[in-house]
Amino acid sequence: MKNAIITGAASGLGRALAVRLAREGWRIAVCDVNDAASQETARLVEQAGGQARVEHLDVTQIVQWQELSRRLRADWQQLDLLVNNAGVAGAGDVGDYSLDDWHWIMNVNLWNGIYGCHTFVDWLKANPAGAHIINTASLAAIGSAPSMGAYNVTKAGMLALSETLYVELMPYNVGVTVLCPAFFATNLLNDGRFRHDNMKQLAQREFKRAKFTADDVAEAAVRAMHRKQFYVVMPAQGRFYWYFKRLMPATFLRKIGQQFSERVAKS
Repeated sequence: MKNAIITGAASGLGRALAVRLAREGWRIAVCDVNDAASQETARLVEQAGGQARVEHLDVTQIVQWQELSRRLRADWQQLDLLVNNAGVAGAGDVGDYSLDDWHWIMNVNLWNGIYGCHTFVDWLKANPAGAHIINTASLAAIGSAPSMGAYNVTKAGMLALSETLYVELMPYNVGVTVLCPAFFATNLLNDGRFRHDNMKQLAQREFKRAKFTADDVAEAAVRAMHRKQFYVVMPAQGRFYWYFKRLMPATFLRKIGQQFSERVAKS
């Protein structure tokens, strides 16, 4: 039986990934700060054919990561997959978004991945059958949309971390996949920190317009893991933006700036 750690597994994409892996018979460490919701994820994992254990984990606390490592190493022979998925949302212009909110979003979105890899990468390397890491970034890492500076920075950081790991871990047969989806409906906005109400309302509208779900992203992530595929950028329009920025980065940013200026003029 293969073993996976999933952070942010109490809901949303983390839960969808846990249930998707459970269909292949995986054993899942369901990690989150919301123990009650984690118990529901565990129930769904068992129902889908996997095994689950609920692990309380505040991803911003390295001591809790170390304690998780000690518990799992005592019970599991190997680690096959680490999913750094925990995340929060927020929006506000640079200079207007508070430094407290910057620290908060950086600690959850970026340090989650740093702490997770720092704690578990050696165990993944030691797996004789090979292992994998899935990091949840966002299309925000590529699009750099205005008024989302703090969120963009955390997701761009996760993308850079993933690209670095992809190269570093090649000799050890540890694959890496980085997820860069556009908006899709989850409860991510519930506890988000938005400088102005209209920013949250805009995000909510984007969530409602999404044409794919957390289950779709989970399916794409697991498929990419099996194929040793690195980038998962979705949907198709997101891939167009990605190629556009890679080919003509300054033109892409000017286009984004023009759209933002028009929106400001109308507000």
